[in-house]
Amino acid sequence: MASYLFSEPGVKLHFGLNTSALLNAIEHANVIVLHAAIYNNFVNNAVGQLLLQRLQSESFKQLTLIKLEPTGPWRDEFATILRPKMPRQEIEQLYEISRHWCAELKTQFPEVVNLVSTQALPLQPILLIGDKLFVGHYAHSHTTSAQGLWIEFDAIALGLAPNSLIDWFYSGVNTTEDSPVAITLGRYVEECRRAVGDLWYQSVIALDKERH
Repeated sequence: MASYLFSEPGVKLHFGLNTSALLNAIEHANVIVLHAAIYNNFVNNAVGQLLLQRLQSESFKQLTLIKLEPTGPWRDEFATILRPKMPRQEIEQLYEISRHWCAELKTQFPEVVNLVSTQALPLQPILLIGDKLFVGHYAHSHTTSAQGLWIEFDAIALGLAPNSLIDWFYSGVNTTEDSPVAITLGRYVEECRRAVGDLWYQSVIALDKERH
């Protein structure tokens, strides 16, 4: 059986996260943004090993790691979404493993790794790998997001200029971009930007101040 549900130029739907496709994208990307809440799975797997190799490459520019530090009322509920079969105490241990891994990368590569903590509610796992986007889905289920549906976008194959996604991440999505492709992919990039700046969280605080 094929590893994907649907494949057209620039778009693939995968049964679960396609690790081979992800590794291939990482191998060819010089800028990577990971927005996936916790990263304990990367500590000893092929993805983490390849990221370490890429960080040591002179051609690699930046890895942004967006790690979740939940404090909102949705914290416990989201924990059961991340790891539905695991006791809360064990999930906390996974958070700690993830924190340690992220901190180690930041210590080893302080000028290349941009480590960001966010308290904003994650809406989907997003892996921005150069000109590729891998987007999963969180769900109330007995399986994890890695086992669910994943969309793989190839921005260049979809007609966008090289480095468009990365440029949008750093500078914002151009509001004059009105093509369906730019609007769709831009929403995912904006989600990463908001998590990095925690703009959602800041906007709530600002709104609360205005009300008082």
